[in-house]
Amino acid sequence: MSQHAVLGALDTTAVARRLVHSEHPHSAPAGEQRFVLRDDMPLGHPLFNDTPGLHDPLVFVELVRRAGLHVGHRHFGVPVERPALFYRFALRLSDPAVWQDSAEGARLALEMRAEPTRTVAGVPRSLRLGGTLRLEGAEACTGSAELVFVTPTVARNHRATSRLGALVRTPAADGPRPGTRPAAPSLVGRCTPDNVVVSEPVRQASTLTTTVLVDPSHPVFFTEATDSVPGLLLVEALRQSALLAVASDGAAPCATALTWLSVHLRGHAELDLPLTCTARSAPGGIDALGRRLTRVLLTLRQAGRTTAQAEAVTAEAG
Repeated sequence: MSQHAVLGALDTTAVARRLVHSEHPHSAPAGEQRFVLRDDMPLGHPLFNDTPGLHDPLVFVELVRRAGLHVGHRHFGVPVERPALFYRFALRLSDPAVWQDSAEGARLALEMRAEPTRTVAGVPRSLRLGGTLRLEGAEACTGSAELVFVTPTVARNHRATSRLGALVRTPAADGPRPGTRPAAPSLVGRCTPDNVVVSEPVRQASTLTTTVLVDPSHPVFFTEATDSVPGLLLVEALRQSALLAVASDGAAPCATALTWLSVHLRGHAELDLPLTCTARSAPGGIDALGRRLTRVLLTLRQAGRTTAQAEAVTAEAG
């Protein structure tokens, strides 16, 4: 199974080799730096090639995360012992034909800008990231993210407080609970069962609820040591839940695609406690290509607390 270096690596080493400074426009905010990363889209990747189409937009999420971590430490002076936490993320797909028509292994270019925020003694506490991903020169998607860098002491204290709070809470029995049987891959935009991370749903009125399935042996989500559910898995659970909500409303599963996703991660999700996702969908009109749009509001909850909130828009081909 072949994997390109950037997306197959277990750390940011490959990103560091390919990420280069680009021209800094005079109109850019003070302190902002710009970068370009060039490589091929992955081939044979266990997650990013497991889609009905050729390419998976989650590639953008992972590239921005790794690139942001590298530039924070290498170009903005953040001490390497400070871990980075994904705080917010937004992704908007551009022309869908770019994703559908690009060949396997298409050349990608990530154009990224990084702006330091909350600077203390010349070192940023966080980075505001923005970027555009191009495939063979054509714009495929745009997005933004915020990374927060915390000191090891603050990180340990926050983590301990978060876990203790989760363990002592007793979630309210506020409706039917979903089981742990995985949803059908075709309903959540995947081809193989191993990459399904949400269960078959239950529905109460207008709300659909799934269980997030956490497998610490997954070869992509758990490539790095972690004591909480990785951010990429949370984003994927939100994406799959959005598609599942639309599919349950009668949309053809293979013809439905996520076109926009905005995520606010509000805390750690424990590996060993039940984690659920609720989704509420509503009509979103018709886009310029004649596709029916659906707006989906999503919430990840664990032990009675909200760990993430998101809004998604899906498009159903006519």
